[in-house]
Amino acid sequence: MSHQTKFWLLAALSLGGALVAGVVIGKTVPASGGVENPALVLPALLALLGLVMAATWLWWQKTDDLQQQGQLISWWWGGTIGALFMLASLVVMTGRHSDLSLGATYLFFAEFAGFAVVWLLWKWRGRGISE
Repeated sequence: MSHQTKFWLLAALSLGGALVAGVVIGKTVPASGGVENPALVLPALLALLGLVMAATWLWWQKTDDLQQQGQLISWWWGGTIGALFMLASLVVMTGRHSDLSLGATYLFFAEFAGFAVVWLLWKWRGRGISE
């Protein structure tokens, strides 16, 4: 099997895993009010998302440096600009204390916390100097 075939199969596996996770979450978690037993459901959903991330990691390993840089730059600038635009839009349209605005704000803080943890690990490993 060629490198390109493996790359596209792993990309399809990652996307398929994300779609399956979305369907499972959609069928498991109600639209409002939360689940009856979060101590059981949350670890199961986190394990499912971990499998999706594992599939994505396999795909990432098959990409070359140029593709990785394109993905990193696109996610950083596109994701940050898109998130800030959406956050500002939600605050203006629904008010800063609406459930939607607060949820978007919490998501943005969680994304920043994830970024900070990974960046600190990267820095701690001394990668900034060599890259």
